[in-house]
Amino acid sequence: MSYEEALTAFKNGDFQTAVPLLKKAADETGFASEVINHTYTLALHRIGDNRRLADVAFQIGISLVEQDPASAMDYFQRAIVAGLDASRVRQIGEVFEKWVAPKATTEPRVRVPLTRVAHVVGSLVPSHAPARYVQTLVSSLRKQGIESTIFTTEWASFWFFDPEGVARPRSMDIDAEVKIGSVEGDFMERASRIAEELRSSEIDVAVFHANLAEQITARVASMRAVAVQINVNHGSEMDADLFDARIHLFQNAIKRTRFSQRAEWIPPATDIEKRLQTISGVTRKDLGLDSASSISATFSNLDQLRGSNYLTALSEIMNRFPNHFHLFVGGGSVKAVRSHLHAEGVLPRIRFLGEVGDIAPLLNIVDVYLASFPESAGESVLEAMGAGKPVVVLRFPPESPYNSASELVGVRELTASGEGEYIMIADRLLRKPEFRAKQGQTMLNRFRTEFHPDRLGERYKTFLESL
Repeated sequence: MSYEEALTAFKNGDFQTAVPLLKKAADETGFASEVINHTYTLALHRIGDNRRLADVAFQIGISLVEQDPASAMDYFQRAIVAGLDASRVRQIGEVFEKWVAPKATTEPRVRVPLTRVAHVVGSLVPSHAPARYVQTLVSSLRKQGIESTIFTTEWASFWFFDPEGVARPRSMDIDAEVKIGSVEGDFMERASRIAEELRSSEIDVAVFHANLAEQITARVASMRAVAVQINVNHGSEMDADLFDARIHLFQNAIKRTRFSQRAEWIPPATDIEKRLQTISGVTRKDLGLDSASSISATFSNLDQLRGSNYLTALSEIMNRFPNHFHLFVGGGSVKAVRSHLHAEGVLPRIRFLGEVGDIAPLLNIVDVYLASFPESAGESVLEAMGAGKPVVVLRFPPESPYNSASELVGVRELTASGEGEYIMIADRLLRKPEFRAKQGQTMLNRFRTEFHPDRLGERYKTFLESL
């Protein structure tokens, strides 16, 4: 039987053989078998077929919504993490809108002055960007007289990718009351416990740092356990009408939102200056770069660079300066990037450092930060600015999600309208030390004025009081 053969192949790690057999079994059962559904989607994940995983998981999730909403959420999460298209993500959002608890007939009452807020975030592991943001935010809010309680949903723990919790990393230290979400039970049970804790806390305002990829977090929002709920868009807003207001880190996101509730632009912040004061910087000698006349860097997932014109621009810059070296920091596959740079003859002067816990020590040796495009890793751009490094960015239309780096830099001399100008700006920075120093100071000044951690708390307090 194909089912038995499929399970045998799966158990033996032969996922390529298992996938077509599991597809046949799923078709024959009409996706009614929990074991086949789980094994089939897990096999698709193991072979990296995200397109089909998104399709299949969404189909299964939709079929389960009425009779088993907890399992439906599980499969919706698999689909979104695999890269489900925006129109079907919106369909999932509509499911949550149907689940939403009815709003009170009167306006929600918030006690003033506001002295404590809740933050709902997926986890507090250091690799989770919203967690790092929350760490900075709660410290900044405290300076404004607002304390924080953090509720984590642990959405990825003891789940599809890691059912035994083997890879569950340790949470970062954070200066706030923290309530770690229990991983016992299904998605509905886990969400219900968090919502009940929120109600019991008697906190009036909760800030949700997540999108629909975190289904437990979305379910908590749909239960409306507090008077006022705010969603923070960390790159993709939660596409469901569950909130009273929304905060966007970038102006281009406000232009794209579909929701009519109040939307506020509060730019991001980072504690890079503080970290630079407490660490020992890496030296050129440490990386074997004593012969480098100058060094540039890009901190980004390498998978986002494959096939991009950014690599062509970088190769041209490298070829203009024979003693110039470049650092790549970030996860993803090196293979395609290496292949391109090898063909351009610049690979010997490229260093791939992989993922690092903190990029601050590396900024000591960087002369120029070259923001990748179209994806630009905004957090890395901001950290380079806070270290006083000139940052070269490519400008996109104001409503484009790719325009975030340009918004951060905000300086005409470092913002290119096209790839040719991008190369010219980098050329001038590397060729003229005085221009490089001037633009580095400009970046530092702009960072301190607009993106210093203290500004984050000030802006949040003003926004919260206005609600």
